[in-house]
Amino acid sequence: MELRYMRFSLPAGMFGRLVGALIAVVVVLWPLGARAEAEDFPGQWRQTVSNAGTCETCWLAIKQQGPILKVSSNNGWFAFAHADLKTGSTTATGIGRWSEDVSGHYGGKPFDVRFVIVDKQLYLDMIVLMDDGTKQAIRAIFDKDRPGKTARRVMAKS
Repeated sequence: MELRYMRFSLPAGMFGRLVGALIAVVVVLWPLGARAEAEDFPGQWRQTVSNAGTCETCWLAIKQQGPILKVSSNNGWFAFAHADLKTGSTTATGIGRWSEDVSGHYGGKPFDVRFVIVDKQLYLDMIVLMDDGTKQAIRAIFDKDRPGKTARRVMAKS
């Protein structure tokens, strides 16, 4: 018994049209899938835990333009980070600097920073380069403020 291989072929030009249609679908849907994760970063985040000490009034604000995050804090530092939109990751890495006006040993110091969102919480890892060449690690966890939540918290404390 002889086995014969059957060969299936598409009509001329059909394969190219199928590939073109598939590429068009991927190009159109790709940004939607990537943005679903990246949209978690922007907004105001309230600090809940930090190895640098308790701070009930500490917060940071994140603004996003494409893959770039601009992060500012109310306690004297700012950073720029890059979110990897291609993988849909909730991780962003970047650099920043403490304000010269900050008292203590962090004033004016540069740092590397990493932000990760896990279970709707923002985890911050900041590595500050000190004058003597050593590195200090600051770690904190933030909850996202929802509209109206800040006002209720302020009213409850007054």
